[in-house]
Amino acid sequence: MSWINETWHPHPYPSPTRGEGSINSWKQIMNTHKTTSIPLNWIILCLLGLAFLPLSARSAWNAVGDTLTVIQKPILNVPAIHIPGETLEITAIAPQTTTGWNAALLHGTKRVNLSIFSAQWQAGMNYWILQATVPQVPVFELYDLEVTAAGGIHDVTENAVHLIPSRKTNYYFIHITDTHLPNRLYYPNPGYDTDSTSVIDLREVIKDINLIRPEFVLFTGDLVNEGELEGLAGQYWYGWSQRVLALLEVPLYMVNGNHDLGGWNSTPGPQGSSRRNWWKYFGWPWLDNPNPGWNMYTQDYSFIYGNVHYIGMESYANYDNWRYNIYGYESFIPSQLTWLNTELALHPGTAKAMFYHYDFTEQLNLISLGVGIGLWGHVHYNSGSIYEQPYNLSTRSVCDGNRAFRMIRVNGSSFTPQTTIYAGSSGTYLYENYYPSNNATADSVMCVVVNNNSQGFENGLIKFNMPPGYSSYRVTGGILEQVDRGATMNVCYVKVNIMANTTRYISVAATGVSNDDPVNVSPALKISNAFPNPFRERASIVIEKSSAAVLNLAVYNQRGERIRSLHEGVSPEGESWYEWDGLDSKGYPAPAGIYFLRASSGQERIVKKIVRM
Repeated sequence: MSWINETWHPHPYPSPTRGEGSINSWKQIMNTHKTTSIPLNWIILCLLGLAFLPLSARSAWNAVGDTLTVIQKPILNVPAIHIPGETLEITAIAPQTTTGWNAALLHGTKRVNLSIFSAQWQAGMNYWILQATVPQVPVFELYDLEVTAAGGIHDVTENAVHLIPSRKTNYYFIHITDTHLPNRLYYPNPGYDTDSTSVIDLREVIKDINLIRPEFVLFTGDLVNEGELEGLAGQYWYGWSQRVLALLEVPLYMVNGNHDLGGWNSTPGPQGSSRRNWWKYFGWPWLDNPNPGWNMYTQDYSFIYGNVHYIGMESYANYDNWRYNIYGYESFIPSQLTWLNTELALHPGTAKAMFYHYDFTEQLNLISLGVGIGLWGHVHYNSGSIYEQPYNLSTRSVCDGNRAFRMIRVNGSSFTPQTTIYAGSSGTYLYENYYPSNNATADSVMCVVVNNNSQGFENGLIKFNMPPGYSSYRVTGGILEQVDRGATMNVCYVKVNIMANTTRYISVAATGVSNDDPVNVSPALKISNAFPNPFRERASIVIEKSSAAVLNLAVYNQRGERIRSLHEGVSPEGESWYEWDGLDSKGYPAPAGIYFLRASSGQERIVKKIVRM
């Protein structure tokens, strides 16, 4: 293995803000032929087909992906989420003699150098663990990670590190599954499930996700349809997939599925080739040739966000019976369950969420494991109840024109799964239009957001591309969070509450008036909504704050007695969502009647009436 990363780092599909890379298709195809013994007639047919494609299509759709060489974690599908001042840990493969480590975060033209304070060689694993302090950054965004070292070692991985101003305890994330990119060319049942538009399906879902801005996305496998076919006839399935996934503007945590790790008997490819392809682009090389003492035969990992411990695990059907002595017929294998039990004990004070491809209920008992929610896919339809805990849920597939995704709300240690949402033409719509075009030529732009879903998204984000040079902006219909200032344009990040079944108008205008002009300043504290009101079981409360500060939110009865505290602690700037489940502080249902929500922050005090039926 070369210690110098000489692979092409692909760009996503052409977009207003990111360009398209180029590639020598002939060279790639011939190199693939030499390494995988593809029959010559396949090569000839492929070249004849490519000859009739525009050059731009050939470079964008048939390019080799970015293989994992130096950086192993964090990566596109196993990213890191941090706030300034925290420690970023990087796993890097390089010789033990390597010196001169450096790292940086990249976003557009911005480069933020990291200060590596520790570089430790892991003798048993044959890789390095680098530690760096996360600095203050000019813009909170999803950054690429660059690592260099002496001897020409250089690697960049896309969308690897998400920097945020603070972690939330009340938030939502998205579950998607089964994209089956890029098509069903070798599907074993001709005429069944023959969708060839899976890339378009995923792009439509990504558009919605970027607009509603969840904290992250959990992807539960079957990214590609035939993982063993990478490079066959000049088709680079994983390169294709990487370019689509890079369009996501929020962190993506992904586990693999049976189509990623097991081939079909009717398709070409030697045993184990699909697994090796996954490890090459999305996994870790040590899984291909593990030390017998490691018990690290599968790609399992976890992360902490807020008060929740998220655990992703590899699962599959061993279709090609590869390394049967290790993997058996289907996951989970014994070493995984041992790892899982150890992992669950590491953070006893947190809620637990698991995500994987199959519903292995005969192996996983969510109740006995203390897991609050299990998310999976594979079946391509919704399964499980969103009203019964612990939640054991599949979500309908993204592919086949479904364009499905599910939002899960998190309130502290509680999960509230929502009904499935459908993006694009096959379901209800969520979209935005700009007047004039959002291309950094107009100093005043309006965005119209249409949400025909029965669900609202309070953390929506609109990125307004404005001409460079202006120092301040007047915003209506939303909250200006930050400005990414560049040489060719300024990008205004505007937070917007996208309420259910509404049309929302948001505008940004460049102005010489300071952003703290009293005309444009919202009240420091506001209960902007409490719904439904009256309510029977649960009510959602939306608080707006002009700055991050301590917030106390409680419920009082008509005698002025506090019956329930809903929040005591720091609350972020902008909108925050809280919930009252109709219970008092002792866990008993509050009687029907009139109650008062009281919110206080600093010198601000506000009260809103709410009725329980």
